[in-house]
Amino acid sequence: MATRARPSTAVLDAAGDSDLDGVVRVAAAVTGLACATVNLFDGELQRQLAAHGFTGGASPLDGSLCATLLRDGAEVVAVDDLSALPGFAGNPWVDGRLARIRAYAGAALVLDGQLVGSLCVFDDRAAAFTPEQAARLTDLAAVLVALLQRRRQTDELAELAAASELARHQAEAANAELADSNAFTTALLEALPLGIVAADAQGRVHLFNRVSRAWHGLDADPDVPMGEVARAFQLTTPSGRPLDAAEVPLFRVLDQGRITDVPIAIADPTGRLRLVECSGEPVHSADGTLLGAVVAMADVTERRALEEELRTAALHDPLTGLPNRTLLVDRLSALLIGSGRGAEPFAVLYCDLDGFKPVNDLAGHAAGDICLRKAARRLRSAVRPGDTVARIGGDEFVLLCPGLHDEDAAQVVADRVTTSFDEPLVLVDGARFHVGISVGVALGTASDTPQSALARADAAMYRVKTARRSPSGVR
Repeated sequence: MATRARPSTAVLDAAGDSDLDGVVRVAAAVTGLACATVNLFDGELQRQLAAHGFTGGASPLDGSLCATLLRDGAEVVAVDDLSALPGFAGNPWVDGRLARIRAYAGAALVLDGQLVGSLCVFDDRAAAFTPEQAARLTDLAAVLVALLQRRRQTDELAELAAASELARHQAEAANAELADSNAFTTALLEALPLGIVAADAQGRVHLFNRVSRAWHGLDADPDVPMGEVARAFQLTTPSGRPLDAAEVPLFRVLDQGRITDVPIAIADPTGRLRLVECSGEPVHSADGTLLGAVVAMADVTERRALEEELRTAALHDPLTGLPNRTLLVDRLSALLIGSGRGAEPFAVLYCDLDGFKPVNDLAGHAAGDICLRKAARRLRSAVRPGDTVARIGGDEFVLLCPGLHDEDAAQVVADRVTTSFDEPLVLVDGARFHVGISVGVALGTASDTPQSALARADAAMYRVKTARRSPSGVR
């Protein structure tokens, strides 16, 4: 476990390093939080070497969020809401004495086995951190440790330079190595599984990382006018409409400031849309001058597809693909609300198969499933476009038919449904079963609830079933 110790003066002198400033900007961009900083633990003080989104400064180490949360050797800690974490509601950085921090994530900076500081991001609003964001923060902390080590090496060589010409040459070599440390930042941007894009204050797009180049099929081009960026880089809404210039995430950041999880799509050369969520931050100089904007893009195509599959599965019968009871009740509720405003009337047709039990008993449940799927197809073919055919369980189906003004009109649909089952169903191995259907009709009223409308239609169906006898069996 790393211990906490006072860092060397050489490391503390790294304050103001442009590389550190770049890392904290990237940390804020990839996590979507407002503020980021590099902290060093110096005796009884916590010093901030680089800050983004707020004015940094020294503060007592006692009560430091980073020193407290990382003291047990954790590599990275992420807390969605500090005010809900036991023991932190009274912390001065949480209760308002120093700040009102809610969302927090910090990664340890360890030099020579000692905890010397942290890279942290925070916001005055709660957030939901993902494992990917925590991993990126750990990657950035590794870059910071490398930068601090090189700064320390450079300063140590500078001390030797006063004693010998050789030491002077070594210090020059170390300074050259430090100058090359920008390669670390570049390597990090290339390795991230996110699309990173940057533009200057005039909207010229200067940076695409590896992922962005792959998604767009080309590199950044600062010569593309702002009005042509959406077309040149194939940016659209999730539905496929080309973005206007004002809708491009980079330009929204330049105009409005920070953005979080803005959905857009990128069309590849085949026309396939890649759905992405964009979070971005403006970049300012020390005197507050706007320098440009950085946007991080996360590919959510597969996640959105899975969410749609889950929504479909939750609202549809897995055997027939028809709407299930939940979706039926939703649509019935919408019609009942509409009927209360004098909207179009509707009818509920409750359907129960006649002679279905012998199919299961004689041919087996696999044949019963085939029977239910074929019955569903017959019901869909018997109703009108815009009608709902739902399976609510077993061999029971419900038809929801808007626009039917009276029982005669509803009975026409019911008769058409009944007639569609006149022909026997051909199931496995050519077996033929006469499966009929009983249909009960109820007209919706303004005083109905979904349950009462279904109950009235169910009662009507049982009256029909009792009054008729449908032949069933195997031929």
